[in-house]
Order: sequence, then structure tokens, then C-alpha cells
Amino acid sequence: MDAMTAAPPPLPVTNSRLIAFFSEPFPHFECPEFLDVATADALLAWLEARQWRSVGLDGYDGYCDVPLTASNLPEALSGLVAPGFLMELRQLMAQFFLIDSSGHVRFIAHRILTGGALSPHTDVSHNRFTHRLLVQLNRGWNPEYGGLLCLHAGNPHASQESLRKSVPPIHRSGFAFEVSQCSFHSVTPVLHGQRYTLSYTFYPPANGERGATF
Repeated sequence: MDAMTAAPPPLPVTNSRLIAFFSEPFPHFECPEFLDVATADALLAWLEARQWRSVGLDGYDGYCDVPLTASNLPEALSGLVAPGFLMELRQLMAQFFLIDSSGHVRFIAHRILTGGALSPHTDVSHNRFTHRLLVQLNRGWNPEYGGLLCLHAGNPHASQESLRKSVPPIHRSGFAFEVSQCSFHSVTPVLHGQRYTLSYTFYPPANGERGATF
């Protein structure tokens, strides 16, 4: 089979049967083995070899990101940004959230270095995206490594009792949430290694952000 007729790489496999949905402290779901092993391991190896750009944002200590495109991903990983897979993700999200059936999807990977952390924030933006899906990537995690995703009820800057849940960044696990003025979350300091995350951001129709549209 030559290059003109070569079959596209298979789409990644998600394990939606393990998804658990929660309405508090804001709508979200968790899935312990969201992305298939082969795809997650290959993506992690590729990310570890990338050149990263630092993002100078207040409260985003040690945070870097790298855009993902069909042109910069190796062919074996291009399914992560393939239109068919992105449509599957949007349909999956629609099973748990009120989300438009079409719109842009932006995809990026980010990394938090040892000692880095994210202060409480909601992800609300003038770009008006509505939902996010995060997939954690690492070479094994234990509680001593830090990097917990913390969910808050209300503004943690106004109340010291806002923490409701801490989600460990287990390799291949998925976490999705509805972005709103209530979606306060943070990441505790990374105490060992580096914390990699694959992020999909969902926009409503006719939004001008660059990404893939369905």
C-alpha cells in the first residue's frame, strides 16, 4: 500500500464505561482509564522529547504548553486531533453535559515542572469556551509526588473552607468539567517529576478560536 492509498492511523480508544459523573462542587466527570495504553504511552514519550514554551501567567508557576496539530504530531498520534475522534469526544461530552452538537475544539498539551502549581481559577475566558476535557500523562504517580487537581466550592480566595475534592493525576485518567463562574480548581505543587496533561477545549458554534470545527 503506497502513500497515496495508505489507511489513516486508527483513532484512539476511550474507556467511557468507567466514567463517573458528579454535580458538585460543579458539573464534572472522572474516568480512571480514559485513554488507551498504547496511545497514552506514545504521547507521553513524544511530549517528553518536545521543546516547551513557558507561559508567563500569574498563578501558573512552572507552567509550559505546546500546541498539538496534525502536522506536528507523528502519524501514529495524529488520531488524537482527527475530526472523527474529536466528534466522538464531543458526542461523549454531550452524554454528561449540556454542550452544543457542533463547534470548535482546541487541543494543547501542558506541563508543570517540579515545584510548579496552579492557583485557584475558573478557566472562564473572553473566548467563551464552555467545557474542558483533561487527560493526565505520567510514568507513575504516588501521593508523595503532589500535583493534585483540587475542586473548590465557591471562591477559595474568599473562604478557607472551599476545598471539596482532590483528584490524583493518574496516568491515562480523564477529567472533564463545565466551565463557569463556579468551576474553581487548582493544582497543588508538583513535588517530583513533571506533570503532563492533554487538554481539549470545547467552544460553541461560530466561535472564532482556531481549532477543528464540526
